[in-house]
Amino acid sequence: MSAEQRALDGYRQLVAKRQWLVRIVVSVVLGLLVGLPATAQWQDWQLFRHAQQFGIQDPLFSRDLSFYIFRLPFLEFLVSWLLAALVLITLVTTMIHYLNGSIQMQMQGRRVTPQAKAHLSVLFALIALSRAASYWLGRFELTRSTRGVVQGATYTDVNAQLPATSLMILVSIAVAALFLWNVLQKGWRLPVLATMLWVVVAVVAGAIYPSLVQRFSVQPNVSTKELPYIERNLIATKIAMGLNDVKQVDVKYGLITAADVSADAEPLRDVRQLDPLQMRDRFVLDEGQTSYYAIRDLDVDRYAIDGRVQQVLVGARELNTDGIPNRTWVSRHLLYTHGCGLVVAPASKVTVDGRPIYTNLDVRQPELYFGEGLDSYALVKSREVEQSCADGKTSAFSGTGGVQLSSLIRRAAFAVHFGEYNLLGSGLITPQSQIMFFRNIRERAEKIAPFLKMDSDPYPVVVDGKVMWVLDAFTTTDRYPYAQRANIDQLSSGSGLNTNFNYVRNSVKIVVDAYDGSMKFYVVDPKDPIITTWQSVYPKLFTSVALAPKQLVEHFRYPEDLFRVQTNTYGRYQFEDATMFFNRNAAWSVAQAPAIEPEGVSGAVSGGLVDDLNTLNTGDVRDASVARFEPYYTMFHAPDSAQKTGVFSMLRPFVPFSADNARKELRAFMTVSSDPATYGQLTVFKINDPLPEGPATIAAEIGSDPAVSQQITLLDQRGSRVIFGDLQIVNVGKGLVYVRPLFVRPDDPSAKQIFVRKFLASYNNKVVLADDLTSAIAKLFPGFKDNLGDRINDGSAAPAEDTATNSAPTNDTATTDTTLPSSTGGNSALDTPNALLAKAEELFAEADAALGSTPPDFSLYQQKLAEARSLISQAISLIGG
Repeated sequence: MSAEQRALDGYRQLVAKRQWLVRIVVSVVLGLLVGLPATAQWQDWQLFRHAQQFGIQDPLFSRDLSFYIFRLPFLEFLVSWLLAALVLITLVTTMIHYLNGSIQMQMQGRRVTPQAKAHLSVLFALIALSRAASYWLGRFELTRSTRGVVQGATYTDVNAQLPATSLMILVSIAVAALFLWNVLQKGWRLPVLATMLWVVVAVVAGAIYPSLVQRFSVQPNVSTKELPYIERNLIATKIAMGLNDVKQVDVKYGLITAADVSADAEPLRDVRQLDPLQMRDRFVLDEGQTSYYAIRDLDVDRYAIDGRVQQVLVGARELNTDGIPNRTWVSRHLLYTHGCGLVVAPASKVTVDGRPIYTNLDVRQPELYFGEGLDSYALVKSREVEQSCADGKTSAFSGTGGVQLSSLIRRAAFAVHFGEYNLLGSGLITPQSQIMFFRNIRERAEKIAPFLKMDSDPYPVVVDGKVMWVLDAFTTTDRYPYAQRANIDQLSSGSGLNTNFNYVRNSVKIVVDAYDGSMKFYVVDPKDPIITTWQSVYPKLFTSVALAPKQLVEHFRYPEDLFRVQTNTYGRYQFEDATMFFNRNAAWSVAQAPAIEPEGVSGAVSGGLVDDLNTLNTGDVRDASVARFEPYYTMFHAPDSAQKTGVFSMLRPFVPFSADNARKELRAFMTVSSDPATYGQLTVFKINDPLPEGPATIAAEIGSDPAVSQQITLLDQRGSRVIFGDLQIVNVGKGLVYVRPLFVRPDDPSAKQIFVRKFLASYNNKVVLADDLTSAIAKLFPGFKDNLGDRINDGSAAPAEDTATNSAPTNDTATTDTTLPSSTGGNSALDTPNALLAKAEELFAEADAALGSTPPDFSLYQQKLAEARSLISQAISLIGG
């Protein structure tokens, strides 16, 4: 007896009395191995069950697109799962037959019993049939092929790959039939030969033949063979990216005079001076109040101020857990639990020395328990008194935003979850106490709706006296037939759209109450079949936007991430004609980004790159060092429009496409409206010859103009740093004016003093630099006498430390109140409050003068400011004593 036979006999004796146990164990293990992968397919299963129709058929197989997006993914998983399960079962079955003696490799003649042969033949036949099903489904995947010049089934896919796949289906069915027929036959010769033939056909017909057709038939004749398929790609991509209803307006710019500017000065009054990226430090300095508050981001919005709808910058004063002064468990989770209010300033006007002019909104519930950067839990309704917020009044939480710790079991569960014993043992927690967690609004939304892609920039709005966070959510898929994948080069890493997709809709606005964390999912695009499918899955989760408060809808913004993707795509997909698309002579690119610092130091994010239009599917990108113009929000005025009120919109310009980026003329610009009446309307303003200079050329002219560059150089020295704001395109009458604010800040990265120091303006090849926008326009257009109202004298010599919107007073010296009374001429010695305050006013004036010098003397400014604050502290101490 051979060693192999002795080992098999030993195994059979061992399991002889444990057969049922062995079978159960094997079945459980197999069940887990086969079943676990299916748990991850719950989204595909729900879409499969609740699929809604698109109402559009693909041009190759004439199936509704819902089949590709909702049904095909689950069917493909089902077939691949079945195939993998059959292979695994076949391997295990073969092993068991071998161990049981039904397969004996050492025997001569018949080595497999008839029963084992029948069993295995049926399994092999099922594998072949599963492979045939896989081939059949694979035909539909050709609509996403990347083999040709564009995405989708192109010439080779339709005329070579598709017939080859059909042949493979027939071969697979034939092999399955031979395995079944083999049950009644002796040996394995015929099915083995058929399987070998199957492999040969798969290699030759499925791989080599299509490659030969592509190389020797298509590539030499791309312009003729691929045109019908390019046209399919053009149509599909426009629909998938929401670009099929773009309104086009032809524009021809002309010369304008000072009188024309005076007659149409509203677009200039709406120019944004405050840059949300650059002014964050200024807002923190003026209105941050204390270290345990943080203004993490400034958002652009619009509110009616002084009877006029204006752009504003809005910052939420959120809790900064890293800045809590006494970082005990009580301080971090019971005492400092929330942020306080909003900081708001009009974006189109500043003080005479270039500081924001803060204003008030009607916020009656300023406590912010939920926000962008809150990652820790908070305990409310405890015996510990929470840190006060508005007006210094103590205000305990009165909502239901957390889980009530009403039992010892709940406290123990959270103690284990957070690894914190104090949750179980602290006497400050009562049965009425609530624990708030998942306070980061984006994380909170993703927990509820993981099937939606979240925008990277939530923004706060005021609705009925409460602060609400608005978070844009997208539906996407990468399975839209014939549509080109999105260009996502300029998206931030935190964007939900920073993924692979070829269809997108901003179908949902998620609104989160900053006080209690309650959420509403408003459907703003009910025509999107993906969101209607999810509505069918979760009918109680979503709410029609028709039920949203009007005050909320008025502050909805079109998402910047989506507009980036759409403008990246539109430059090459503007055409109706496939030949023009292929020749790319009339294609556009997003305009090159102007440098944000002098001497060509660009702070713009590299992205939005120029693609070689002949190799869209290869990933080949030309001139990858060129950054693209960032879209910006603006109160947009259309060229030569009779409408005097601007529309809150986003804008991004285009230049003619050139592989070497040599073309920099302004060819067009696209806007998208955020006004409730026209929300989401994309409009491209196509400029007729002669083309004006583009943004990059204007920026270069600023650096090359001797008078302008000399003044900038003077500002950019002695510890000062010059930063340019957004280069803005302003339509004034029939003319085009470029304007750009210039900021000055200390060279020290930790310093937060930043001012709108100068204004650049350009028109008709002339560049000027002035102290304010009004002066710049007067230089450009001699005879212009109007005051644009862009600089406001607030009557304060001290640096701007106004009370923030709905902010609470604080003893922090960084937020000294500038409304303190002045001296009445008392004792000249600094031993009375009035005398101290009088001297402080003098020091504030000296600090302001140092700031207004050219270049600003930040060192002297900080010195005088510190001395003044010290005197005010002394005065407060005397008054309090």
